[in-house]
Amino acid sequence: MKIQIIAFLLFLASCDGQSKKVSSESIKPVTEEMGEKPLDLELLRSIIDKQKNVETEENEPEQPYSLSKNDFEISNDIVANGLKKAGYKVILEEEFTKKLSEIFKISTKSNCGMILSVNDQITLFGNAMDGSKETRIKNQYDLYSDTQNLFIIPNRKFLTQMFLVKDLVKIDDQSFSVQLPQFVIARNKYLFNDSKADLVWLLSNDQAFLKRLVTDFGYDKEEKINKLVLENLYKEYSNPSHNITEKLGEVFFTKNCEGKLQIQQGLLDFVSQHTTKDDDRFIYALGNYLDYLFKDDKDSTFTESPGKKFTMEEKAKIVAYVANIESPAFYKFKPLNSPMAWHNAGTSLYNITAAHPEILKIMEKNNYYGLSSLKNIIESTEFEEEGSEN
Repeated sequence: MKIQIIAFLLFLASCDGQSKKVSSESIKPVTEEMGEKPLDLELLRSIIDKQKNVETEENEPEQPYSLSKNDFEISNDIVANGLKKAGYKVILEEEFTKKLSEIFKISTKSNCGMILSVNDQITLFGNAMDGSKETRIKNQYDLYSDTQNLFIIPNRKFLTQMFLVKDLVKIDDQSFSVQLPQFVIARNKYLFNDSKADLVWLLSNDQAFLKRLVTDFGYDKEEKINKLVLENLYKEYSNPSHNITEKLGEVFFTKNCEGKLQIQQGLLDFVSQHTTKDDDRFIYALGNYLDYLFKDDKDSTFTESPGKKFTMEEKAKIVAYVANIESPAFYKFKPLNSPMAWHNAGTSLYNITAAHPEILKIMEKNNYYGLSSLKNIIESTEFEEEGSEN
């Protein structure tokens, strides 16, 4: 009997041990999810001391210290630590991949002039430097103020930039605390955790970054950001001393990392929804942009001449997407003869296709790109009668 009791107790102990083992293995620590590494006080002190010799406009040390990937990786460890403490949630791989596509129009393997994906790190270059990718790579880890480079870390699933360690931690005697700049937290929680509260903060405190999301990467999913950026750009471009509102068009129509035409439908939707009988600012700017698809950019208004940037097939598609929102608004508001707007005699679609009839043939060949309004416009009596009105 004693032998049976002992055997039974041993069985229970064995089951309890197996239960504990399964339980511990099934829990994935947050530190593992973030790829967070323990931070060492003496290492931080050492790096801060070395980085005192980083050369800047205000600091010209006798023996300059060049920032390297090692400095960058240490700052990443600190950022991962700080984001976890700030409540940042690491999203699943599938969702992260979708975010990269929607926000930055890239994948984890994208490589082109201003994008470099290597060693589980995506570099979004800010400054073109001398125009060569080799130079950009050489200066990859220089201060953000010099490069404007941003970095996405796929295995940790967050966005960061080059930081000096002293800007991320506070050291008191034999202890330290991580103190991330608020914009690091807000950017990541908005972009990857869909935090509306952090969007509000960004709209008030980090407008330059939001502008880059739209102009550099083509992010157009948030109406509040679209409004902020388009209004600011229009104000900048409509300066009386150099009125170049047509430049706004190069934000709507770009080339992606693969060199294909990218149309910012979210921006077009915003323009369509906010055009009124007294406000044709954005429509008028886009109409002027279309003209430059077929003429030289003699004043170098654009970063790259639209006439040379796009093929005839691409030009036809751009005309189609603008006409799809411009023509209906023109026919709706033009008869009102508002003294404040709608001073063009005809639509851009009519004016351009009158000079370049091949555009209509390309549109028809492509089934009007699925734009039902466009097809109806081209077949309408208003479009047919425009010639007699001019």
